Amino acid sequence: MFLPLHKAIKSSKGISVISVIILAAMVFAALNVYAYFNPDFSLRKYSLVRYLTSINDNQRKADLRKLQAAIEDYYEREGEYPAYDGWCGRIFTFMHPEVKEAISDYFSGEGIPQDPSFAGTKKDYFYWREDKNKYILMAVLERPPAGSPTYNYEGCHDWPGDDVYNYQIVVSR
Repeated sequence: MFLPLHKAIKSSKGISVISVIILAAMVFAALNVYAYFNPDFSLRKYSLVRYLTSINDNQRKADLRKLQAAIEDYYEREGEYPAYDGWCGRIFTFMHPEVKEAISDYFSGEGIPQDPSFAGTKKDYFYWREDKNKYILMAVLERPPAGSPTYNYEGCHDWPGDDVYNYQIVVSR
């Protein structure tokens, strides 16, 4: 005969695979019933994929803050931001040599940050120096807030097109 679920779990033989599957199915069914009666609840909010993309998005934001700190330190030393007015490009893969040299000292151990998912692609972090007192850092968030704008800076020699970037930090003095 069948053992009740609580006896199967407490069995001295250990937990069987079938017991785990039954328990998971019961939890999943209970969550679906709860979601039916509470429309604001969504199982998609608690998925592994959503969790991993949120970790990557948080890493992107932290990386841009690190880059911003390095660029600001450079400004304090040199009196202007790296590169020349109007220069723009991906930070790691096609960085202007002067910019790469200017900020690489600030990242001695770990190196210049790269996007956790898009490193070496046309979605890697992007830098645009508008003039000696203004620059923009950009990244692609995998889960941007609803209604987030996308940015298009046509005219950059390294611009990927298609309004790829959806997160930016603008610094102006």
